[in-house]
Amino acid sequence: MKKAIIAITMILIAILFSEHFHSFSVGLTLAIVAVSCSYLIAYQSILRPQYTMSFLVVAVLTKLAITVTGVIWVFSANIIHSPITFLVAYALFSVGITYFVSRYRSRRRDISDQQQRQIFHTGLYELK
Repeated sequence: MKKAIIAITMILIAILFSEHFHSFSVGLTLAIVAVSCSYLIAYQSILRPQYTMSFLVVAVLTKLAITVTGVIWVFSANIIHSPITFLVAYALFSVGITYFVSRYRSRRRDISDQQQRQIFHTGLYELK
C-alpha cells in the first residue's frame, strides 16, 4: 500500500508540474544523484563496522555537498523557472528513493538470513 501511495503521489506531482518540466527533471536528477552517492558511502559501514560513524558523517556531507553544488549550478545557469517545483520534486523523490532503497536492503538481508545454516548447534553459521 505504501508503494502505491508513493507511486501515485509522484505521478500526480509529475502531471501537476508538467508545465515546469525542466525544474521537475532537475530536481529529480539531483535527488537521485545525491541520495545514491550518500547511500553508496553509508552502506560501506556494513562491511567495516568499526568506521560506521565516519561513513555516516561522510555520507551526509556528500549529500549536502552534491545538493548545494547542484542548486548553485542550476540557479547560476538559469536552468529552472520554478524553485517551488524544483523543491517539491527534490523532496518527494528523495523520500521515495530512500524508501525504495531501504526496502531493497531489508529484503536482501532477509534473503541472506534465510540462506544461512547453523553448524552443529554451535552458534556458527555457514552460507549455503
